[in-house]
Amino acid sequence: MNDETGHQLVVALIAIGIVVSFAYSLIMAGQILLWLYLVSVLLFFYLLWRFVRAHERIADALERKE
Repeated sequence: MNDETGHQLVVALIAIGIVVSFAYSLIMAGQILLWLYLVSVLLFFYLLWRFVRAHERIADALERKE
C-alpha cells in the first residue's frame, strides 16, 4: 500500500466515523455533545497519525542525506 492510498483510506474511515457518530448522537442518544466529543477524539487521532508520519518522513530524509 503506497502512501497516497493509505492517506485516502484514513480519510475515508474518518468520514465514515463522523457520519456514523453524528447519526448515532442524534437518533439514538439525542445529544449533539456526544457527537462533538466523538469527532474530537477522531480528529485527535488523525492529527496524531499525521504528526508521526511527518516525523518519519523527516527522519528518512535526514538518513538519506548522510
